[in-house]
Formats: sequence, structure tokens, C-alpha cells
Amino acid sequence: MSPKTASSPLAWQCDRRIREQRFWSECPRVDVTGPHVARVEVAVADPTDIVRTWPCDREVATQLATIAPYTETALRTRHQFTSTVIEHALAQGITQFLELGSGDPHISSAHAAIGAVGTTPAPRIVLVDHDPIVYARAWGDAQEQPGAWRRSTFVRGNVFAVGRMVNSLAKRGLLDLELPVCVLAVDILHFAEPEIDVRTVPRRLAHRLVPGTLIAVTHLTDEPLTPPTHTRAVEDLRTDTASWCRAHGWCVGPQPRPRSHAEFARLLADLELLAPGTTTPGSWPEPDDTRQPRAPYTLAAVGRVPKRRAGASERGEP
Repeated sequence: MSPKTASSPLAWQCDRRIREQRFWSECPRVDVTGPHVARVEVAVADPTDIVRTWPCDREVATQLATIAPYTETALRTRHQFTSTVIEHALAQGITQFLELGSGDPHISSAHAAIGAVGTTPAPRIVLVDHDPIVYARAWGDAQEQPGAWRRSTFVRGNVFAVGRMVNSLAKRGLLDLELPVCVLAVDILHFAEPEIDVRTVPRRLAHRLVPGTLIAVTHLTDEPLTPPTHTRAVEDLRTDTASWCRAHGWCVGPQPRPRSHAEFARLLADLELLAPGTTTPGSWPEPDDTRQPRAPYTLAAVGRVPKRRAGASERGEP
């Protein structure tokens, strides 16, 4: 689609971003005048933060909390899940980590967890996000507090351009492709444009990273895993989730889009799921037993890149 044939400016902009996402070096252009999800999450975590958030970010955060009062708790639960996965990966001997769509490192539990680890060899993490304001603030933090950044590297890039991302990080010496990695794709895939096949993200990671690599994925859904105590709870969950997603329309697009359990399972088809398989961030590594699901309700799973079959070749995907 070209600008001349686009049905609307929004359609043309979406098409342009899709094309740009094919290239690691060409990030989607970001409107820095409006609210952004990364800053909104900072406002959710701390509504009084007027340094890292703008009034428009705090307004969206307030709307999200009004629609779904569980929003702040869900963010804390996500951080807990991330820290638990990191602990598990470290116990498996993995010392290199990659966080996709990291958002503001100020509230990144992965950045904080890796910095606090006292093991030898010391683990390292690469945080990737496309937002230029988030990058600028991370760079400023690294200059002011180099000690806190001794194990973390922030890279501005497009997390959906998996092949180029991995190759670029390897060439820069930020990832050793001969060793397992722990990849954190936490609450990022539901922000892909509808035209993007997000299944390619874990698939390409599985085919480019060595066996034993762990990939943690969470994704928004409006289907509870466990039958709720009240039949109306499912309808309420779907209604609140839809409203919660629409509220993101004020932010730099695209809006989050929930997926079903079956769609989530297809995302992880190239991985060997660790027990208990699909669960929720607050439950992992145990099965989910939530009887009163509340929006934003998220599925979670951790998969391992399996051993290559004899004679099998890796896909040459971009």
C-alpha cells in the first residue's frame, strides 16, 4: 500500500511501520507528543512521579485504573513473574538475559534483579525498547549511576525484527550465540500491529538461539484458565478487557489485543514448555487456580528451546 492508495492516514502510517519493522536499524517512528505505554506504566506504578511521566500519561493511567482497578496489582505481579523466571534461569546456569520491550528501566524488575545478583560469573542483561524518550532516560541514568548499569545495556531497536536484532547484538558482543539465553517477552506481543504475525517472534528466537535457551512469554487474554465461581465473571472479564484495551487508544499505537488460549499455545509451538505449561504470571511455576479473574488478565508460560534433531537445519529467516 502506498500513500496514494491508502484508505486513511492511519492506514498509511500502519503500513509504513510494518515495512520499517523489517529492519532492525529502522525503528517505528514514535509520536513523542502524546502518552506512551512505557511512561503510562511508570504512572501506574507511581502516580506521583512527575519526572518520568507527563500529565497525559498520568491521565491514561488513571483511566486504566478506573476501568480495571487490578491494573496496578497486575503490574506488580508481572514484575514478580519476571524476577522468578530470572531466578530459575540463573539456577540453570544461564547468565545472559534479553528483555524485549523493556519499557522504562526505572521500573524494570529484570534490570533490578540482574543488578542485585552476587553470583560469579556475573549475569548480564540487554534491554531493548524502541521508544526514544525511554532510551534517552536510560542513557542519562547510566551516566549518572554507572554502578547500577554495570550489568545492563539498553539498546534502542525493534523487538519484532528478531533476526536482525539477534545478529546485531551478537556482532556487538552483547549476546554470545554459543550459550543459552533467557529471553523475556513479557507483555509485549499483544502490542504488535494486527498485520504482524507475532508467532514469528518466539519461532525465530527458537531457531536462532541454542538449545537450552529459555523464553518467557506473557500475553493478554479475556478467557479465564479456570472456570470462575460466577458465570457472569467471564462476561465482565471480556467487557473490562475490551474497555481497558480501548483506553490505550490515547497512547502511541497500536492498542493491545487479547488472544485466546489456543492462539497463545500456537505462539509457543516451537518450544518445550516447562511445567505447569500455560498458567498466569502470579501463579508460575504453579498451575493457575484463579476463580475470580480480573482485567487485565494475562497468560504466562516459559519454554525451552529443544535440542536440534540430527540432520535438521536452522531456518534462514530474516
